[in-house]
Amino acid sequence: MINHEHIFFKSGGITLEGVLSHPQKSSSCPGVIICHPHPLYGGDMNNNVVLGIKEALETEEFLILRFNFRGVTLSEGKYDEGKGEVDDVIAAVNFLSSHAKVDRNRIFLVGYSFGAWVGLQAALTINALRAVAGIAPPCGLYDFNFLHDNALPILFVRGDHDTFCNKKEFEIVFDKIFSSKKKVILPQSDHFFFGREGEIGEEVKRFFLSCL
Repeated sequence: MINHEHIFFKSGGITLEGVLSHPQKSSSCPGVIICHPHPLYGGDMNNNVVLGIKEALETEEFLILRFNFRGVTLSEGKYDEGKGEVDDVIAAVNFLSSHAKVDRNRIFLVGYSFGAWVGLQAALTINALRAVAGIAPPCGLYDFNFLHDNALPILFVRGDHDTFCNKKEFEIVFDKIFSSKKKVILPQSDHFFFGREGEIGEEVKRFFLSCL
């Protein structure tokens, strides 16, 4: 059985809203932070892809934190064009790392769309992470060249009809990454993955389990 706890935590001088999902087992669990898509276009912690990933990871007794970026729903502050949102991800990792049930040596991060952009940036500065995943990274909208410095095992999932993460721009980014890497291309799928959430969740789960 999974417990869902509505929580709040600090990111600098503001308070962010989140939900912590954890199994009832008393021993320490691997932890995962999930970062949602763009706040100005309806993205929040209840996004369909975020929930699909959460549900898949729950079956393997991960301790899962999904949260709302600044300015979203009950999270304080306002949209900060990615800069403050990177700080929010770091704060989320720090919060999860301090939880009594989490195994601090097995913490993962996954972001979807805008959440991949800010989450993967944050991952470069966090020593606690075991591996990361980027779902539909919008390479056509944002600069992902920072991933050249990524040293963590990394998974990418994209749809073959995704116009925000088109093949040419994605492959340029992917080819310049020198850490352990994997890509999964979902056929007949666009940026929003409606009806494919379970497949994404399973891919993320398999990858993170392989990194335990």
